[in-house]
Amino acid sequence: MKEIPLNKHTITSKLDEIQRDVEKLKKFQSISYEEFKEGENFAIAEHYLRRALEALFEIGAHILSKIPGARITSYREIAKNLGQYKIVLREFFRRNID
Repeated sequence: MKEIPLNKHTITSKLDEIQRDVEKLKKFQSISYEEFKEGENFAIAEHYLRRALEALFEIGAHILSKIPGARITSYREIAKNLGQYKIVLREFFRRNID
């Protein structure tokens, strides 16, 4: 069976996106909880966290798309299969993901 290579551009662009989102989140490290929960801070942080997680799962889906028979129908399936195929250590996932 012929191996289908990963698309480096797809992965690096998603990693760049994650890095930008993490940088945006870092600004919240220096503010108090009281300041964080006021205004739009929570919504902004949630937005960047969600974007970073979506990019991470998109990388996982891309990797799994190259494995015959791997299921990538949901974030849960992506996480489960990344562990099953030993791409990510299973210890990173909660016990009830199986």
